[in-house]
Amino acid sequence: MKIDNENIRTQIGNVGFKIHASDGDISNASIAIAEIKPILPQGMEVEGSIGVLLTLVSPSQIKNLKFSCTWSDNEAKGDACSGEGLDAWEWEREGQLVVIGTEDGEWLFSRLNLGKVTLDNYPVSIDVNRITIELDQYPANTELTLHFVVSSNSLPEKEDCSCWYAVDIAHKRVVESCR
Repeated sequence: MKIDNENIRTQIGNVGFKIHASDGDISNASIAIAEIKPILPQGMEVEGSIGVLLTLVSPSQIKNLKFSCTWSDNEAKGDACSGEGLDAWEWEREGQLVVIGTEDGEWLFSRLNLGKVTLDNYPVSIDVNRITIELDQYPANTELTLHFVVSSNSLPEKEDCSCWYAVDIAHKRVVESCR
C-alpha cells in the first residue's frame, strides 16, 4: 500500500477520504494519513497498515457531518467483519485482502460524549464501496477526531484474521501515529 495525498493505493484499488457537513465551518478540517504499526497476536503479520485521522474544530455547531472512506476503482463487494469496539469490512480480489475499520458506534459515542447510540443514530455505515461515519451534530469549539485504519495482506493469510486484528487499533494510537 502507498499513500498518495488524501488517498491510499492498495493492491485492489484506491481509497479516498472526504468530509462533508450541512452546517458548521469545516474549512480547517485536516485529514492526516500515516503508516501505523499494529499490535498483533503472536505469529500474525500484515503487509501494510495505514491510519487515517480527521481532525476538526468548528467555531459553530456542526450538523450532519459525514466522514467517508470510498473506493474509487474497486467493484468488489465488501463483507462485514465487525467485533466488539470495531466496525470493519473486508474486500478480497485477485488473491489480495484489504480490511478497513473504525471504532464502533458505542465506543465512538462514548469517547465523544454524545449520549446513547441507538439504531436510529448509529454513526457507522457501509454502502456498496463506501464506509461513512456520520454525526447528526457536534458542538462548537470542541476538537473532533475520527479515524479509519486500512490493512492489507496476500491471501491466504499466514494466520487468519491478521488484517482484522491490524485494524482493531485504539483511537489514541491512531492519533499518535498521524500527528
